Amino acid sequence: MSMQMSGVTRHAIEHFWQGRNEFPAVRAGRPAPFSNGLMNRPKPLFAREQILEFALGRPSKAFGDRYAEFDAQRRIARLPAPPFSFMDRVTSIEPKPWVLKSGGWIEAQYDVPAEGWYFAADRSGVMPFCVLLEIALQPCGWLAAYAGSALRSQKDLKFRNLGGRATLHQNLIPGAQTLTMRTRIDRVSEAADMIIENFEFEVLGQQGPVYTGTTYFGFFTDRTLAQQVGLREAIHLHPGDGFSGGPDHLPDEAPFQPDDVPPSHRFYNEGLRMPARALRMIDAIECFDPQGGPHGLGYIRGHKRIDPSEWFFKAHFYQDPVCPGSLGIESFLQLLKYAALQLWTDSRDTHGFEMLCGQTHEWQYRGQVIPSNHTVIVEAVVTQKEAGSQPVIMADGWLQVDGLYIYKMNGFGLKLVNLNR
Repeated sequence: MSMQMSGVTRHAIEHFWQGRNEFPAVRAGRPAPFSNGLMNRPKPLFAREQILEFALGRPSKAFGDRYAEFDAQRRIARLPAPPFSFMDRVTSIEPKPWVLKSGGWIEAQYDVPAEGWYFAADRSGVMPFCVLLEIALQPCGWLAAYAGSALRSQKDLKFRNLGGRATLHQNLIPGAQTLTMRTRIDRVSEAADMIIENFEFEVLGQQGPVYTGTTYFGFFTDRTLAQQVGLREAIHLHPGDGFSGGPDHLPDEAPFQPDDVPPSHRFYNEGLRMPARALRMIDAIECFDPQGGPHGLGYIRGHKRIDPSEWFFKAHFYQDPVCPGSLGIESFLQLLKYAALQLWTDSRDTHGFEMLCGQTHEWQYRGQVIPSNHTVIVEAVVTQKEAGSQPVIMADGWLQVDGLYIYKMNGFGLKLVNLNR
């Protein structure tokens, strides 16, 4: 006979029993220090105030005097700032500080607000994927700083995500809960002033795993980033023209900025809707061909004009404004939402958008979108399309900025879920 425990990892169990020996409060019958949303919140090793110092203030107040030179004299790669900051505390650390090598998990947490601005802006009824991806990846940036990556070079280095492979296990609906993020450095490679760090990550919720996968980041100098060459592969080029009447411009609807969402706002799913202006990453759809693409299942293309004053440049990153890669993936997913709205018009008021679970997807970044750029163009080729009571659409996609292809997305999908299920 055998028994299997679901929704928990070996590391979590070992950490629990270790805590029973180390914490008198646990031996007295109180909860263990580990928390994945099922137990009481542990006392943080690094609190929200320190995380914000690293995002916007003095890094030495977050990590100590070894980072004092980055308070004013030098620049360091930062974490995203509000409203794109999704780390509230670090609760457990295995690796030693200032040691850049593989091994050792850290655990961080994020308190999901019941009325978060992104729920109102996305209008799908679930957490938008770009937010979940940031929740998973931001602890990687924190761990890279904790390991002293910035001290490996005498030159100021910038931090960029290069790609990843992951699986979504469940969609998160609006409602207050605490997520636990676990990450570890899996491999480190250094060459001159460039560092590549590979990570494993997990996002755990009250009902078990939410999002798991691997990712890798790079530290680069300004000169290296300025010489970006984009993707070194063949890109699908659709020969079809756009709409006969010109691009289909998407409407500007409230909330227009993340700060426009009042604290008391409660969002309810209203069916299949495109995101509001605060999170909309496509200005207009240039082309939609339901039988286009290499598979004959559909092709869609849209564009966005770069506005250097947009909120995400201010939040990501301090002293190094760059459009988050997660928002580039978001623009691709919004193409799929538009296609679904055209394909299943009868479902607009009866269904809602959700990310497809259990499907491994991948992303690759080989460039950046910065305030001095002009236009982003996003393309998607449909790879799977299923009608029925819960239609499904899957696609691969590419993103280009000012004519240079820099992002690639594979295996992403949306499901149209009946609101009365």
